[in-house]
Amino acid sequence: MAAVASVQAQGLDYDSPTLFRGPPSAQQELNNQVKDALSGFPSHYTGERVWTGSDMSRKQDDWTTLLTEQDLGHIIEALHYFQGLGLGPDAMTPERFPLPAELSNRLRKISYDCHEGRGFGVLRGLRPGDLTDKENVLVLAGVSSHVAPVRGFQDINRELVTCHVISEDTRPGAGEQKLRPAFTNGRLAFHTDLGDILTLFNQDVSDTGGKTMIVSSSQIYNSLAAMRPDLLEELGKKWVFTNSMDYHTDGTPLVLNASGDRLVFQYSRLPITGFRNTGTNPSLPPVSARRLEAMTLLEELAWKNAFPLPCERGDIAFINNLCLMHARTAFDLDADGKPLPSARHLVKLMLRDPELAWELPAALDWQVQRVYGPNQEDGGRKEKWHLTIYDEKMPEGRMWAGAGSFSNG
Repeated sequence: MAAVASVQAQGLDYDSPTLFRGPPSAQQELNNQVKDALSGFPSHYTGERVWTGSDMSRKQDDWTTLLTEQDLGHIIEALHYFQGLGLGPDAMTPERFPLPAELSNRLRKISYDCHEGRGFGVLRGLRPGDLTDKENVLVLAGVSSHVAPVRGFQDINRELVTCHVISEDTRPGAGEQKLRPAFTNGRLAFHTDLGDILTLFNQDVSDTGGKTMIVSSSQIYNSLAAMRPDLLEELGKKWVFTNSMDYHTDGTPLVLNASGDRLVFQYSRLPITGFRNTGTNPSLPPVSARRLEAMTLLEELAWKNAFPLPCERGDIAFINNLCLMHARTAFDLDADGKPLPSARHLVKLMLRDPELAWELPAALDWQVQRVYGPNQEDGGRKEKWHLTIYDEKMPEGRMWAGAGSFSNG
């Protein structure tokens, strides 16, 4: 019974690939008893959303949309048109960032691929070095509105729709900040965030790592179903998903089967391990050894089947956060593994496409409302944008990246 006994999360290390150190043979009896798929799930998933990293590495032409010089000219014209309207970025729509129908249709195809195809796509060819920081974010907003027009909230206060992902590890005072893993130079474990289409714009990149890794959740499900159906059954139970002291759900299954046999896999180890000087929410129950075993195997399978997205400056990656997990390799570390200053700078949006959005199980209603629902008493939505990390009103002239963010990694 030791393998299913409760253990305290205290002392768990977010950065460790192995959270469970017990003998897997202790689960053999349970494993023999669990032979069928989870109730309401197929025995295994098929289709374009099931792939391995080696599959995707050979198909770059399929998932990359290249912008031509003519396309870039149209995008700059659209930027100038929007700037001429005198509106804030919260007013951005496809109509206010007008592009030729042919280019707009190619961008819409990325949304189709995210929802009905492999689950991701990359737009390549933008030139961030030719624009200011603010202009780059406006271009991101305008171009992405043609992919999926609804933007989700990314902070605890449900106001901010942008998130600047940079490392704060070498900034004075970083030790006193409650940094999330995303805002360091370290490796990120596989996880999902909150929302439909995770959108990552490479405003600047590192030459020594920092690659975004993605993996097919359906591939992980199929592997677990074949290897350890008992641990898959554990993932189908209610888990606490977020570790915010201000907002958390008291239980959502990590694996859900959406309409049309679409696997939804929502997961993060952060609520259970904590990170550095940020512990777990004290209201969370202790984690069992069996769950730690499931988390350890999940991480192992994810890295085994993962695919590193190319990280050229100017790339925009669109990732279906419901059916793909993502992680990150470490970057800009010295010989002793200590962080160095880094130019790496991603801008994150969390988009939704009302035309193609999946019909999600009721267990995720809270998530849809939290990210995409109204935040005004009159039922409206008011967006807050950070077009740049620099703010003369803040100490040192810029904000702390990730402050108040609702990131699971």
